[in-house]
Amino acid sequence: MKTSILILAFTCVTVANAADKLAAISEAWQKSLTEESDKDYSAALDSVLAFKNAGGETYLAAVRAGWLSYLKQDYAKAIQYYTTAAKQEPRAITPHLGMMNVYQAQMKPDDVLRAAREVLKIDQFHRSTLLVAGEILYNQQDFRKAEVFFERAYKLMPEEPIAMSWFGWSQISQGQARLAAPLFEKLIEINPEGYLVRDGFAITHPGLRPPLGLN
Repeated sequence: MKTSILILAFTCVTVANAADKLAAISEAWQKSLTEESDKDYSAALDSVLAFKNAGGETYLAAVRAGWLSYLKQDYAKAIQYYTTAAKQEPRAITPHLGMMNVYQAQMKPDDVLRAAREVLKIDQFHRSTLLVAGEILYNQQDFRKAEVFFERAYKLMPEEPIAMSWFGWSQISQGQARLAAPLFEKLIEINPEGYLVRDGFAITHPGLRPPLGLN
């Protein structure tokens, strides 16, 4: 009888301790969210580390610490945290997207492209990353490789003008104006005032004026 009472008492203490631990973990996480909304990124980062130290999930702590370090413009720390998160969850794209943000803020196109390729290894149809990678390659005048990314992004959303235009310009830049002609026909119909749309139409349709009402 005494043994049963002791076991019950121990169980109650264990359950209470577990509940207290979960409460502390949850409180630290919520505190971090509140501090971020107040733009107190240093305090928010401290709360995330408290979340981790209290027993919170390590990937969540690492990826959020990367985000908060990015907001603080502590880019070296952000990369460190995102790298840790990527190792913990190899199929997660969020750490690599985070690294892309960091490298873009630092204006490091080669590193942005490297991070983008890591995203696309996991999700080859991640549209925003396809556009980022394509634009970097285009600016590096690697038009053929840029076209591959832009075409994939365009085919995911054939109605969307940005990828349509990039796809067309990557073809024009390779001397393939005839291939780009249908793209700029659509663009002149749906987005005539878009960036370089009229220029692309003029190149792909030499001597032809845009349809009536688009002059």
